[in-house]
Amino acid sequence: MTRTSRLLSLVRNRRPPTRFADRPVPDEALSSVLEAARWAPSAGEAQPWRFVVVREGLRRHRIAAAAFNHPHARTAPVLVLCCARIHSHVSGNGRTSFPVDVAAATQTMALAAADVGLATSWLTGFREPYVREAADIPADVPVVAILAVGYADGLESLSQRADAGSVIAWERWTAEERG
Repeated sequence: MTRTSRLLSLVRNRRPPTRFADRPVPDEALSSVLEAARWAPSAGEAQPWRFVVVREGLRRHRIAAAAFNHPHARTAPVLVLCCARIHSHVSGNGRTSFPVDVAAATQTMALAAADVGLATSWLTGFREPYVREAADIPADVPVVAILAVGYADGLESLSQRADAGSVIAWERWTAEERG
């Protein structure tokens, strides 16, 4: 199997669990996932991310409450808080790159987790001040996402994807894509 086909297989088959199993994540697997994130691309190689790995039960419970008690936040044995340091690259249009950079690192973690047999769920709905408080994150550090990590205890079915012709345009945007 070529690298491309292995990666495409991981992307196509990665899906969030129905819930996480009550099973700890080995340090070696978690270290591999975090190491992959360190190598994610970032604008100007700014690498603005900072990951806070939360395993302790009470702290996870507080973060789950801040994430509206999402079942994945409640049941995952590991929550990775994906944060940004604001010293990131600023593009010519004045936009900072940290949200995209942290998203790239989070996606890299999700794929690396799938590669070592772990399931992930990417959460963006949470009360940021409460997440910061639960993990002692400074007020000036954005929490971009929470990645719930663990072993699946039941998987969601694969979602349907739009066909390639409806999401990919070659050379220019065409009229039929305006819808």
